[in-house]
Amino acid sequence: MNKKPDKYDITFFFPAIRTNLWSGVYESLKKSCKKYNWELVFCGPFPLPEELKNIDNVKSVWEFGNVSRAVQVGLMEAQGKLIFIGNDDTVYREDAFDKALDLYNEKCGPKDIMQCTYVEMSEFGGQPQPNEFWSVAFHGELANLGGTDTSWRLATEPILHRDYWFEQGGFDCEWEYMDGSTHDFMFRAQKNGSKIIYSPDYIGDMNWWPGHKGDHGPIHDAMVEHDQKLLSQIWGTPNDRVKIDYDNWKKTPSVWKRRFPKKVYDTYEDLWDNEGYSLE
Repeated sequence: MNKKPDKYDITFFFPAIRTNLWSGVYESLKKSCKKYNWELVFCGPFPLPEELKNIDNVKSVWEFGNVSRAVQVGLMEAQGKLIFIGNDDTVYREDAFDKALDLYNEKCGPKDIMQCTYVEMSEFGGQPQPNEFWSVAFHGELANLGGTDTSWRLATEPILHRDYWFEQGGFDCEWEYMDGSTHDFMFRAQKNGSKIIYSPDYIGDMNWWPGHKGDHGPIHDAMVEHDQKLLSQIWGTPNDRVKIDYDNWKKTPSVWKRRFPKKVYDTYEDLWDNEGYSLE
């Protein structure tokens, strides 16, 4: 594992394919995080758009595997003392990350984590989730697993120390998408004594496409056909999972076939055209 030295207060990290949205992510982060020194890292199969090239604190990392693997591989290039793992379809609210980081630095130690809450946007409007949504107790499918604790919290958009990320072994990349691998990480972390707190405000507005709408199909299928079953299998009974081998990503396929069943395309636009994605 090639861990980089600290250079920034925080790395904003995104496993990402939606290159048409990346400039908007960058511009919103400039308004959301003004007090702290940060870098923006995208990891995925497509290059930076022209307008983001040659910006010192923006970079991309090539990766063609599943989403969890992209997080594992890409964060080895991060240089922030802290990391935030997010989705590239989010617009971040002005000053929201400054407030979140102020609270994190005040309340959290090296093993602690913040869930950055957000508003989920869809064709039906904004769907803000209350803080209690981000808990095992709120979700029966998690609370009823024999290996979980109903006092545990969830953090799917986390801020945490990069050293702790590596210490815990990061994601188990057997999960193809981040929901399962993030839950697993947070369960292991809380078994290890971590506390999870919530951000003081919603940090942003995230788009959401259901089912196979748009480019969401491979993620939907990964979660329904594989990841949910794996979560039940591993956390269905008490276990001794706390730390895992960071290099577990090397055991997963280098190309995620759900996303690229035919070939790896050169651009996001090529992916849409050749895989027949649609918003209908």
